[in-house]
Amino acid sequence: MFFRKQKAVGSNNRAAQQPTHIGPDSTVDGNLLSEGDVRIEGTVRGAVRARCCIIAESGVVEGEVNADEVIVHGRVTGPLIARHVHLQPGARVEGDVTSETIAIETGARLSGAVWQGEPRDAAGPRPLEQVYDEPPALFSNAMWNDRQDDEFRPLKAVRPRALNGSRN
Repeated sequence: MFFRKQKAVGSNNRAAQQPTHIGPDSTVDGNLLSEGDVRIEGTVRGAVRARCCIIAESGVVEGEVNADEVIVHGRVTGPLIARHVHLQPGARVEGDVTSETIAIETGARLSGAVWQGEPRDAAGPRPLEQVYDEPPALFSNAMWNDRQDDEFRPLKAVRPRALNGSRN
């Protein structure tokens, strides 16, 4: 009679991608681009772009971090651009943060402005080659000039009033 080819058992889905892992004894000098998840326990000197970026307690990033979600336990020196940012206890970030949501746990340190809203490159991320064609905002003289006339505004610091009613 009629014979049909047997289909292979399994699914047509892609195999689950393994996260990219930068070990604690590793140093990357250059840009890191991944379509999946990245876990950094070592040092990265350059831009990092991924779907999800986790910077462990021993992790250090010196450059821009651009991802859908960023979780920082370690240290970042440079701007963070993400949809969701989580700064865990012990995290140290020196640079501006642009995100839709941000969670800063007790014990995390942030030295920079927080810009809330759609990331500037909502149409799509800049090509990695353009990331360092211009100096990073962290090291430029005019950190705020390019954001004066757009919809992004930094959070405003408010000085608490003295308890005894006197003005200091």
